[in-house]
Amino acid sequence: MWWLFDPGHYVPQLSQAVVWHNKATKSQTINLKGYMVGNALTDDYHDHLGVFQFLWAAGMISDQTYKQLNDACDSVSFIHSSHACNRYLDIADQEVGHIDPYSAFTPPCTPNISQSNQLLKRRRVIGTVRERYDPCTEKHSTAYFNLREVQEALHVPAELAPSKWETCNNLINEHWKDSPSSVLDVYKELIQAGLRIWMFSGDTDTVIPVTSTRYTIDALKLQTVKPWRAWYDDGEVGGWTQEYNGLTFVAVRGAGHEVPLHRPKLALTLAKSFLAGSSMPAAASLELVSDS
Repeated sequence: MWWLFDPGHYVPQLSQAVVWHNKATKSQTINLKGYMVGNALTDDYHDHLGVFQFLWAAGMISDQTYKQLNDACDSVSFIHSSHACNRYLDIADQEVGHIDPYSAFTPPCTPNISQSNQLLKRRRVIGTVRERYDPCTEKHSTAYFNLREVQEALHVPAELAPSKWETCNNLINEHWKDSPSSVLDVYKELIQAGLRIWMFSGDTDTVIPVTSTRYTIDALKLQTVKPWRAWYDDGEVGGWTQEYNGLTFVAVRGAGHEVPLHRPKLALTLAKSFLAGSSMPAAASLELVSDS
């Protein structure tokens, strides 16, 4: 399956450290008001539950595999899985097939797509924003950061230059033993401290899907302040949102794991709303069109 080290841990943990520091020094040295995290790894149990349900509900895995995943993986680490869980994760991988796990309903990176993107680059004006998501972004990044001139510009020591740069380091992953299985306790503490917390989720991600985030929020047992509704951007549904006491959830329609990469305009609306301290935009008054 597809794992990553996510801001769902280090953002709340860093925020907790800031809150502790300010409390210990009786000052607001760092005037932290809140934070946002997207498609965030938060709690192993609920994240697993949401991943398996999303894959099953989307028709990507069989009923049998869905049941086996829930039985074998419900109490294991998201990062360091058990042999039994890994066995069924491998089966799920085969059933899902070659898709882009970060954007399930768009084409994955293939040699043909990669070559096509290279050809398009020659005709693209520098500084313009891509109109479509490029599934080969990781591949391009790997090639770019392994260029010697790039490493020199980043002041990479010459003795380390022969090492190949990778987006994820499996060696670190294998030896990272101190990652907590949940940061729900940190969220509860920061909500109690009065921080404004937003969790957003691209709804086509299979890595930490929208279902995982919703299960995680439900586990916090927060009181609803404003009920579930659609939010809008330029008159169209941009996603859905619900506000709780101390936390706001925002689903972003048609976005994958990295919302700004997939739906930059909707991501900008999301960021503006968070920074303004306002709710996501509601629908303007819509006139009903009659057939008569």
